[in-house]
Amino acid sequence: MIRRLLVVAATLLTAVLLGAAPAWAHGGPIQLDVRSDGGQGVTATVTYVRDGHAVPGEVRMTYTAVSSSDGEVVGPVQLRASAEGQAFYQAKDPLPTGDWTVTVTATHPSAATKTVTVTSAELPPVATTPPPAPAGMSTVTMVAIPVAVAVVALAITVFLRRRRLARVG
Repeated sequence: MIRRLLVVAATLLTAVLLGAAPAWAHGGPIQLDVRSDGGQGVTATVTYVRDGHAVPGEVRMTYTAVSSSDGEVVGPVQLRASAEGQAFYQAKDPLPTGDWTVTVTATHPSAATKTVTVTSAELPPVATTPPPAPAGMSTVTMVAIPVAVAVVALAITVFLRRRRLARVG
């Protein structure tokens, strides 16, 4: 009996310790994946070097950008957590259009730096006109057809019932 309890306890302890192993890998150095958002924004994704998992807490980051054409310097500009996903950050201010060498520097939870080249461009305006109505049946037609079928079915039912009662009576 005691031997069984010890085996069960050892098994549970092993399962708990092995199940917690990925959490042990968190912490330590972080790595930055820096990109353009396709417009005038700079984005960064932050993961742990050891396991590649997203850094769940706040990461303090800024970027500094140097123009490839005239050497203009922009920054430091703060990157803030985005609602688009965990460990995803976006620039607080837009980057002027052009080609830039962007250096992102993180200071918390650990230090990290990443330098990339990005092209900042204005996105075309979003259309404000509503899309055309889909081709096919209108809403009125889609309601009228089932109602007409139901009325015809009811009329046939009433006709057949009266006919049956006339034969019986």
